[in-house]
Amino acid sequence: MVKTLVFIHGWASAPEIWQRQREYFAKDYEVVLPDISPARDIQEAAGLLKDAIKDRKDFVLIGWSLGWMVILEALKSLSLKPKAVVAVNSTPNFCSDEYLETGFTQTHLNKMIRDCKRDPQKTRENFYKGLLTESGKSMASSFQFKNIDYSKLIYGLSMLKDANYRDFIRAIDIPALIITGARDTICVPQVSEYMRQRIKQSELKVFDCGHLPFLDKAEEFNFAIADFIRKLK
Repeated sequence: MVKTLVFIHGWASAPEIWQRQREYFAKDYEVVLPDISPARDIQEAAGLLKDAIKDRKDFVLIGWSLGWMVILEALKSLSLKPKAVVAVNSTPNFCSDEYLETGFTQTHLNKMIRDCKRDPQKTRENFYKGLLTESGKSMASSFQFKNIDYSKLIYGLSMLKDANYRDFIRAIDIPALIITGARDTICVPQVSEYMRQRIKQSELKVFDCGHLPFLDKAEEFNFAIADFIRKLK
């Protein structure tokens, strides 16, 4: 029986991005929201995730974008044993142009890294503006993230540049729910289908939204997570 849900945020974000999920699930589960933003590399981020879980058992890991890649690192290097995992608008290798010929490219990411070194706050603002639907923009603007350390945003981009779990995902042997937005232009739906074909016990849900289904389609998103958990043995 699942007791704990662990939601891991993505790049240029914070734990409070999961506010609607915490409110929805807290009545039935312990909800843990690790903060991976201080991490300088993905191994450190995975360590922060492990520390947040401590000695808990019967937990499900739910990661959005970079948060999913941190889950993959924790599964691979730290031998975490969740009952299941959920990938939210993410990828096993951020620059998908190399193997899917679509989505975010190495050129885009290199430009983002250069921009972040010059003006991290503006880079973050442009990132959100470019990836959200109109309703998603409205939802995201309602969040006032606390203590965003703009000097550390470059660390997350370096993680995205270097991390590659395309081979590892075939080793995942627990149930996996893969969620994507049909209008996501960064972690495009083709990447989620790529993962579905390679993770043995996986299922795919596609919502009509952009990069943040847990804001843009919060009710549908929460129901999909709840239904997935109910079916776990």
